[in-house]
Amino acid sequence: MDASAIAAMATQQSQQQLAMQKDVALQKKAMESQEMAAQSMLEALPDIGEMQAATQGLPANVGTNINTTA
Repeated sequence: MDASAIAAMATQQSQQQLAMQKDVALQKKAMESQEMAAQSMLEALPDIGEMQAATQGLPANVGTNINTTA
């Protein structure tokens, strides 16, 4: 194996490592973005205490069944 072939192989390996590092960084960024979106959705949910307080004056049978039509 001559020196130019060794250099070409080393360059190719370096490029592959760089591409893999880029892909990992992109995946991390996407996961962070999804985590922030999920966190904001969870924060937007009403507090269970507020929901229970809002339904205390209703009869016991209200909200126990879902009427559907096929």
